[in-house]
Amino acid sequence: MGFVRNNKEGRSHILNRGNLIWILATLVYLGIFLFWEVKNQGRSLTGSIYILGFCGLSVVYGFLFLSKTFETSGRFSFVLGLLLRIVLIFSTPIFEDDWARYLWDGWISSEKGSPYGITPESFFGESDPTKTEILSRINHPDWPTIYGPVLEIYFYLIHILFPWKLWALKLFLLVPDILLFFLIKTKYGTRSSSLYFWNPILIKEIFLNSHPDIIGIFLLFYSFCLAEKGRYRLGFFIWGLSIAVKGFGVFLFPFIFKSYWDKNRNWKRLRIDVIFSILGIALTYSPFLLFSKETDFTALTRFVGSFTFFPLGYNILQALFGEFSRVFWAFPAILSILFFLNKRYFSNLEEEEKIGITFFLFFYFSPVVNAWYLLWMFPFLLKESRVFWPSWVFLFLGQLSYLNYANLGDWKSVLEKGYYAHPNWLLILIGSLFFPILLVWYRVRFSSKIINSLEKPSLLG
Repeated sequence: MGFVRNNKEGRSHILNRGNLIWILATLVYLGIFLFWEVKNQGRSLTGSIYILGFCGLSVVYGFLFLSKTFETSGRFSFVLGLLLRIVLIFSTPIFEDDWARYLWDGWISSEKGSPYGITPESFFGESDPTKTEILSRINHPDWPTIYGPVLEIYFYLIHILFPWKLWALKLFLLVPDILLFFLIKTKYGTRSSSLYFWNPILIKEIFLNSHPDIIGIFLLFYSFCLAEKGRYRLGFFIWGLSIAVKGFGVFLFPFIFKSYWDKNRNWKRLRIDVIFSILGIALTYSPFLLFSKETDFTALTRFVGSFTFFPLGYNILQALFGEFSRVFWAFPAILSILFFLNKRYFSNLEEEEKIGITFFLFFYFSPVVNAWYLLWMFPFLLKESRVFWPSWVFLFLGQLSYLNYANLGDWKSVLEKGYYAHPNWLLILIGSLFFPILLVWYRVRFSSKIINSLEKPSLLG
């Protein structure tokens, strides 16, 4: 009888209201992801169908937030979130072919010692069927790789352990993902960590489309956690490693520097400690420099100087400055940092708000806005008191970048304007939409009457 009673209690615990909501949310997530998989395998997945499914995911995510389900999440929701990721690890990426370059770079590093300066097109005519298949899927095969050394080391290790296996490349991304989950839980609490772990953009971009940016995102956020605890040397070193993934974190260095200077006004010690950030970068490049004088800088400079994808605020700069727009696009983010470092301006803004604003300006005016790039600001948007919520809007609207002419099936426009081009109306609509959004944020954030009426802090600040 005791066994029966304990069994019933176990089932009632699993089937309580909170857990039922998590089960239903998991089933909806899985249903939409598997629907994409079926349509993708049948080559009938279009941009419009994708966005419709993403809206469904967003509705469920919003319900979990508004119903305060995230506040009661525990081990059960974590296991379900992990299950979602495992399913996607063995699914096919949609509207993405960057994964082919990742696998190719891993092989090149194992053969040549370095992937830098080597173009995939130089291997055209390769007789091996696996290599031929991967080569056929690489975009811009006339370009050498643009990925940083930390990612190249990761691609190399995956190739050594599991040659040409995309599932393996995705699988080990669970490590920084789970570590980041616990960092967020420790720093911001259970609700914020669940907001992170169940974010459909994060799950889809990392574990479906296999973007390894989560490695750099974890390192960047971890560097701030270390700085907050006063462990600046290790924090600087970890920050350097994040830069060796992708350079987005360079705009956040002034915030770590300011935190350091507020506690240690010692120039001699500062010079020594900052060297650790240089060390973090240098150590990751050194293995590749043994085999080649090339790095990612040459191709990356070409990429930044010539490529355009989903430009929003950048179109405004083009209208004002023409061909010189690429010189000015980072200026708004730089100016915001200079303002934030001066205590006379915006002293009442939280650090996470300042970081959110800086990232927003950087990506809004960038000539290239890939949806997964926006995840770099995501951990800094999870504080429960005040965050720069327009960056949340940007994060979700960034998924509309998949509505290019190719994904919409408009092949006539593809031939006229290019494979990666977007309809002008879409760029104008999304770009201009942020003006009223920013106005609303400003009015709400700096209106003393509204602020005084807020009795309880909100995640959306």
